[in-house]
Amino acid sequence: LHLVDATSADPIGDFDMLNREILRYGNGKLARMPQIVVVNKVDAWEEGKGEEWEQGLKARMGKEELEDKLRSTMTHSRLMWMSAKEGEGVDDLMARMAMFVRKVKNASDEN
Repeated sequence: LHLVDATSADPIGDFDMLNREILRYGNGKLARMPQIVVVNKVDAWEEGKGEEWEQGLKARMGKEELEDKLRSTMTHSRLMWMSAKEGEGVDDLMARMAMFVRKVKNASDEN
């Protein structure tokens, strides 16, 4: 599971850096596993949302541009969107994670 901050100065660079680090450890098996990429803080694209202290948090690129750039760098991943603060997409993420864990557990039981 990778959380990408929609308000990061370079969300694509953050994602790429994380994957480079994963490749550096162990035998590379972890890097070849399916990933779930979750873009958080999607509420940053909504006008008038947020507390006063959040006013400086702005998405540096639009949702469509971020999606296109992430999909071009993702290899075997599922892309999801959420706002942890607003609770949007959290239930979908929990359901997806439960399914993913069952799948990995079943695969390891077979080996």
